[in-house]
Amino acid sequence: MKNWKTYFILCLFFAAGCLSGRQAGKNTVQPQQAVQENTPQAAQPEQTGKKTSLFKVDEKDYPEFKDLDTKKSLLKALALNEKYLGNAKKETVYDFNGRKVTIKELAATNAALKKIISENDDPAETDRLVRENFDVYQMSGLNNDRTVTFTSYYEPTTEASLEKDNVYKYPMYARPYDLVTVPLENFNSKFKGETINGRVEGKNLVPYYSRDEIDFQGRFKGRGLEIAWFKNLPDLMDLHIQGSGRLVLPDGREVKALFAGTNGLKFKGWLSAMIEQGLISREGITHEAGKAYLEKHPDKVRQVMSANARYTFFKIQGITDPDEGPIGTYGYPLTGWRSVAADISLYPLGAAAFLKAPMPDVDENGKYKGQKNDARFVFIQDTGGAIKGTNRIDFFAGNGKKSRTFAFKVMNKGQLYIFLLKEKNSSNAI
Repeated sequence: MKNWKTYFILCLFFAAGCLSGRQAGKNTVQPQQAVQENTPQAAQPEQTGKKTSLFKVDEKDYPEFKDLDTKKSLLKALALNEKYLGNAKKETVYDFNGRKVTIKELAATNAALKKIISENDDPAETDRLVRENFDVYQMSGLNNDRTVTFTSYYEPTTEASLEKDNVYKYPMYARPYDLVTVPLENFNSKFKGETINGRVEGKNLVPYYSRDEIDFQGRFKGRGLEIAWFKNLPDLMDLHIQGSGRLVLPDGREVKALFAGTNGLKFKGWLSAMIEQGLISREGITHEAGKAYLEKHPDKVRQVMSANARYTFFKIQGITDPDEGPIGTYGYPLTGWRSVAADISLYPLGAAAFLKAPMPDVDENGKYKGQKNDARFVFIQDTGGAIKGTNRIDFFAGNGKKSRTFAFKVMNKGQLYIFLLKEKNSSNAI
């Protein structure tokens, strides 16, 4: 069939019918399944013409590898990364600017870096050992300018209840059983790493219900999908945007709201929608200002919230380790100030990296004090729907007041360097 698009659509309809039977009777998914919904297996980057996803850096151009954060958080992230790489698919091969790289080499790189960090407290010695033992590759940027745009996300903490009452009126939903996720690469390799979500209507796969249909048209009424309740929609929307968070219950207990999937529709931030609709000016826009406006103008809530058609679903889990972050794409907890999200069709999960960029200076109480230069070791352990291409990195800032302020202030440009143990050392970590 010459028209591959027609063939592809027909295949999707067939797949939808098969998948719908397996989904029957389920309204939540396991963490691994939730991760896979929009975080597919990393793929070898495609390079055409002069475009590339990574440049190898000449040793004379290496930056100073001086980490400005705590050794404790770094060792924690290294240990989690080690677990992931120990269980990752061994046959996966990546392209580092012409060098074919296996999971084994990524694991050896992680082990070597872990040894260096564990055994050294002298920043100068750490810098020397990194230079001596690693090849360094730099993210290429949008037009091969080697510049990366950094944004940030965090794990929000929000007041909520597991029971509906006069204060907590707005529901958070579990993943519905009729939400179908189809890996597009099963039908055409051009779409490696891409998925599509929908529901089966008759014999066809159609888009899943939008935010307006769910929150304002009552599509979920009577389905028993409610698992928590919020005081207002802006707080709930923030949780949808971040993808996971912590819920503080009326009795003081905390639980986690874990990502369980989305409807796959187009995303738009609610504050951006307010600006575009002329409801509030861009100058001085904050979460609090937007929330205050909607409290005074309840008749505008639907048009603002419905501008974001994407809807996120969750599952509730108890907290055993207060310091443990949400589960990332790589299947393990994220580490605040160390985990980053990248386009994993271009950059491998588990890659060890180094970030250099100006970042917000925020104190522990969440007070913003300006910008300062930042440098730290980080690890590609997550991804996101908007994090696509060779110039985007999303930095996970953990949870708490500092993290929230920091995440809302980041839209900065800088560099990201990825490490790979030199080939002469790749068979044995130092």
